Amino acid sequence: MDEIAPRKGRGRYRLVISAPELGIVLDILENRLKETLEKWFDERGVAWCAHVEVWCADMWEPYHNAAQAKLPHARPVADRFHVMKNLLDAITKARRVIQKQADAATKAELKGCRWLLVKNRDNLTDEEREKLDHMLAASAELKTCYELKEGFRDWFEDAPDRETAAEGLDTCITKAEATGLRALRTFVKTLHNWRDKILNDFDGRYSNGFAEGVNLKIKRLNRRGYGYANFTHFRLHVLVAFDPVSR
Repeated sequence: MDEIAPRKGRGRYRLVISAPELGIVLDILENRLKETLEKWFDERGVAWCAHVEVWCADMWEPYHNAAQAKLPHARPVADRFHVMKNLLDAITKARRVIQKQADAATKAELKGCRWLLVKNRDNLTDEEREKLDHMLAASAELKTCYELKEGFRDWFEDAPDRETAAEGLDTCITKAEATGLRALRTFVKTLHNWRDKILNDFDGRYSNGFAEGVNLKIKRLNRRGYGYANFTHFRLHVLVAFDPVSR
């Protein structure tokens, strides 16, 4: 389950429900309200809902509340990409505070560091890595944030099982708490609140990766149609685009 905003900046989200193992979009709902999703589950029927084994979504409470109420045997997973995005947002907030409190010389050294901090180090050019290293040398706090981000990413990618992942998550939480940064305290709270659903990822390595690809295709479809004022027409175009028979 993942939302999409057909018109950027309008704040009106559609909920896309997909089945990665089948490579299809099951449906697209007009909004992301709990009641709307529960109604959709009810229309599928009790037997259909009972056969769902895993569902994956970002950390939008209405999705999880509706799925927990209607999918009795399914294991909930908090999508790893959105968990990582949550950390990157926290790092960005922490960076702003650090830069604001820095002296003039450090501010000058840290100028333009935003994307270098959130980008994976493996994807940086040699020039970008050199620039990043200079920035991190200028601010011990920023270096700590960056190392936390890289360590968290490695944890998500490398933990072989749930037990190992649980130990690694505790280590990440301890390091984030030790920074004393308010933005990271908020992230730690998120990790505590969503702990079980985050760790469920390591039982099967599920994610919204397929859904992100679906959203990209839907956005292209929407652009080709110059936007759809009628939701019913928009929904039908999306379903046809992902219908295996029509490919």
